[in-house]
Amino acid sequence: MENKKWKILVLDDEKIVLDSVSRILEEENCQVKTCRKGEEALETLKEGGFDILITDLKMPGMDGLQAMEAMLEIDPDISVIMFTAYSTVDSAVKAMKLGAVDYIRKPFTPDQLTELVEKVMNSRKARLEKRYREDTFAEIKNAISSTLNLKEVLDLIVQGVVKVMKVKGSTLSLVDKNREKIRIFASHGLSRNYVDKGLLDSSKSLSDTTMNGKQVWIEEASTDPRVQYPSEAKREGIASILSVPLIVRNKVIGALRVYTAEPRKFTEEESRFLFGFAEQVALAIENARSYEDVKDECEALRDDLWDYFDKDGYA
Repeated sequence: MENKKWKILVLDDEKIVLDSVSRILEEENCQVKTCRKGEEALETLKEGGFDILITDLKMPGMDGLQAMEAMLEIDPDISVIMFTAYSTVDSAVKAMKLGAVDYIRKPFTPDQLTELVEKVMNSRKARLEKRYREDTFAEIKNAISSTLNLKEVLDLIVQGVVKVMKVKGSTLSLVDKNREKIRIFASHGLSRNYVDKGLLDSSKSLSDTTMNGKQVWIEEASTDPRVQYPSEAKREGIASILSVPLIVRNKVIGALRVYTAEPRKFTEEESRFLFGFAEQVALAIENARSYEDVKDECEALRDDLWDYFDKDGYA
């Protein structure tokens, strides 16, 4: 838990418990506020910024369950841990049904407490990151649906991917009609020199993505033989690459790639999200392409009609 600044609110009517918990968590670089009454804790919570509430179940006046329910109304995102004795385990289970994420029995060791807090914080981080991705994805979808201009669609996609995945950069590439070459049509976060380094050979550059429709992860781009331009990747400061296919009607039309500055293993949740996003991206591209094709046909027809009428002196 080194170098992790988490803000924790502790509610217990016993001063010895508050002092003990504060000492344990502050040694782990947590910021701790303590309260002995539920009403006091409610006012403290309004300061904002708390990650975790740790509360006793049995207290005079407002008990732990009442305090938890009131605090979750103020901050629905706060993660709640319950202190409980063996005689109140059933109440702790009830608390978890009402919104608590875990409980710890008294007496507990410092290691038991710090391990539980770290576990809860990891779960909280994953939950909030998932929500962030979903909310940002919804924003991107709305932005994409507001335009049928293909260039704007592609730019919005790569910008959104960098924001959602919190990565160095992203590119969107499309294959040619012969499925031999791949060209980058949109990028964000990468230098012009890197983007313009040359056409990609579909048989060499992470070929499983474009030829077989598979997701490909490269941990070290500068040394992996699947990367077509490893020295350029090294100069650009690219460490890892995750590439997912763009598929429309069972046909791969290109690839969406993300690039990191540090070696990174993507979680299963992140990989699933990017793959699902790529499905939406492929449909958006196809819709924009269809619109562009229809627009070009209309413009060509208009020009033909103009030439016809002008030739006969009607214009």
